[in-house]
Amino acid sequence: MIEELRSHLERLIPDVESRADKASGSIARYCALACVGEARGKLRAQPLPRPGGPLGYARRLARVLTALCDHHERMGGESK
Repeated sequence: MIEELRSHLERLIPDVESRADKASGSIARYCALACVGEARGKLRAQPLPRPGGPLGYARRLARVLTALCDHHERMGGESK
């Protein structure tokens, strides 16, 4: 599950970043780029070595993935 979430993030980050770059000067751009930075930070992190650590990490990845999907859709990306 964690690897799938990471894979989705790795594929979505460049697209959201590219769309944000085209929306120069807008608030949506800055919000999207902040979310991209947050997503990259989550990808650099690792699950904590304690009970529930991997599950908590998966939840954090899922939340930032949802946020990236929202930015993608708001910036004219395809929704599925």
